[in-house]
Amino acid sequence: MKTNYHQLISLGALVALAGYVLSGPVGFGIVKMTNPQPAWVSATVFAENYHIVQDMPYYFGLLLIGGMLMLAAGHYLNSKMENEENRFHILLSLAWTTVFAALIFFNYICQTTFIRHLALDFKPENEAIIATFSMANPMSLSWAIEMWGYGILGVATWLLSGYYSTKNKAIYWLLIVNGIVSILTVVFTIIDVKWLLTTAGLISYFAWNVLMIALMTLIYRNAKKATL
Repeated sequence: MKTNYHQLISLGALVALAGYVLSGPVGFGIVKMTNPQPAWVSATVFAENYHIVQDMPYYFGLLLIGGMLMLAAGHYLNSKMENEENRFHILLSLAWTTVFAALIFFNYICQTTFIRHLALDFKPENEAIIATFSMANPMSLSWAIEMWGYGILGVATWLLSGYYSTKNKAIYWLLIVNGIVSILTVVFTIIDVKWLLTTAGLISYFAWNVLMIALMTLIYRNAKKATL
């Protein structure tokens, strides 16, 4: 059974890796090259420029959510030989990852279904609803939820770091770095939510994607090695 749990970790890392690549650089690039949204002006302008291609990153993001849940569950199931402190931290990591998944999945439901139909059947009386929930608007509730969700995931990865303290130092430190970066991102969002869609915000987003892609790759390789 131990090998199966390592396999769950490697599978989770692989699925999450696909999610980070496809929902991040690939999805972003496809939208920009085909049907990009202009900078947010109003819900009316958003509806006029809406296309289902813009929802592609959210659909790919489902892989990210599922992969991170598998990853957290795999580490918890494989933690029987860890000391009590590490086991407790890994259990908390699974709980925080579950909260992350619920928040982000809610956001993706909003974008791919709720906002989609409001945009396709646009009515002026729905402008405020679209402005509140569309992630095209940096001031939306959905962006606040998104950043808090990934901040919570950062806490989850930090809690998971103890599992690797004696197994793989690179993974150990990257998990901690992601935790710190994610928490700071939430702080910046509280200070000024508009920074998210600025040049600095987009650069930070891609840098974070690189960090998570590297992290998932290392976890996948480490788990695969453990099954041999």
